[in-house]
Amino acid sequence: MTKKETISAIFDRLTPLLESEGFKLDSKNQYYLKNTKEALFNYDIRFYDRTVAKTGERGFLIEPVVYINVKAIEDIYKQITVNKYLTKPVDFITLGGNVANLEANPDGLRQKWDQSLDLLVFESSDVDYVAGQLLHHFSKTALPYCLESGNIAGVDRLLNKNPDQYTVHMANETYRIIKGLIAAKLVNNPRLGDLVLTYERIIQDWELPVETQQEFDRVIAVLPELNEGVRLKNRF
Repeated sequence: MTKKETISAIFDRLTPLLESEGFKLDSKNQYYLKNTKEALFNYDIRFYDRTVAKTGERGFLIEPVVYINVKAIEDIYKQITVNKYLTKPVDFITLGGNVANLEANPDGLRQKWDQSLDLLVFESSDVDYVAGQLLHHFSKTALPYCLESGNIAGVDRLLNKNPDQYTVHMANETYRIIKGLIAAKLVNNPRLGDLVLTYERIIQDWELPVETQQEFDRVIAVLPELNEGVRLKNRF
């Protein structure tokens, strides 16, 4: 099967169930989106070329990814970030990652990384099994993840639970720190002061990029005035 044929066959099998849960296919970008008042949910299907070394047989590795954009947090983050390359709603990710990584680290700590579901398509007979597994992991992991964590309290719970350890819920520690602090402020987390001190130390100890410090300084400067829907009046 060609890559185009494989993608089409997989989506034909996924779409009925995902649409029943409110996820609409964007075939050009190869993901399913669900847009609600609180959040934008993304079940992203990644297709990677694979070749069997001994035979030269060509096929595809398919990995599902789930992302959540919690709008109240991202509306604030857009006003703080120094990153000019984030432009579309799907670029702003509050939570999420590779489904295999999420399943391999149920406690939320990034201990097992670069995991794979090993979903391979080398011939048409593989499609039904792979599509079935993608649906299984959607129902088992991705959908509950969206329903349980697609809100400010969910972000605070997942990003700030173990602030001094790497989290599986965010690949980029800059985002984790800044969005974790925004979430903590919005839900009036009583540990906010401790979180500020921990993240300030982590930026130095982990030698995070200069952009992390810049965004940290910005969020600290406006922290007292943060609330849902706040407009920072071009402060930065």
